[in-house]
Amino acid sequence: MSAWAIVLACGKGQEITSGVDVAFLALGNRPVLASSLQALEQNSLIENVVLVVKKDRVDSSLQMIRQFGCRKVSALVAGGAQRHANLKKAYEQIPEEVSAILIHEASRPFVSDGVITEVVKAGKRYGAALAAVKSPSPVKLAEKGQKVSKTLDRGTIWLAQTPQVFKREVFEKMLKSGTKLVDDESALLEKTRQEIHLVVSSEANMKIRTAQDLERASAWVNLG
Repeated sequence: MSAWAIVLACGKGQEITSGVDVAFLALGNRPVLASSLQALEQNSLIENVVLVVKKDRVDSSLQMIRQFGCRKVSALVAGGAQRHANLKKAYEQIPEEVSAILIHEASRPFVSDGVITEVVKAGKRYGAALAAVKSPSPVKLAEKGQKVSKTLDRGTIWLAQTPQVFKREVFEKMLKSGTKLVDDESALLEKTRQEIHLVVSSEANMKIRTAQDLERASAWVNLG
């Protein structure tokens, strides 16, 4: 039932602003990345972790891995700005016998052990699964600028998160299906017959995108 994880700690989606990596900002008494790695470290279904960071962050990442006891990190990959290319490089580090692969963004440091477990189980069962939350607000579709086209049924709208888990053959299919990735690998499977299972997560599994997000995350840590 175990899986290998790929943790993305670089790329445009992992920057709080141009040139400032979320993963290496302080969150309480440790970097954001350390919190994300330790969540995977403590989960019994995660066998090993491949960490993707910028080339100039490799040395500091090694120090952090040793400092916080992240023993499951078995490979450190120097990545770049393109998420798809980073995933390909990370995938090359995963042994052929591994049957399931988890993707997690370092900028989501509060992922719970329960969510990791349920996404891994669902990914192994259905082929593809992701953490998600139902939209708490009405959703407006604006196809042209800021003009509303229609209102979508809130009950059918889910906001995608990571972790996302794929069986190996599904992961390979996803990598081959295109190079335009934004923040959601599972989107590349939607035009296929591949079933994608949603696992109920929570807003606590937030993604740190802005300085305001970091302030909110720091407040949660201080309260805890």
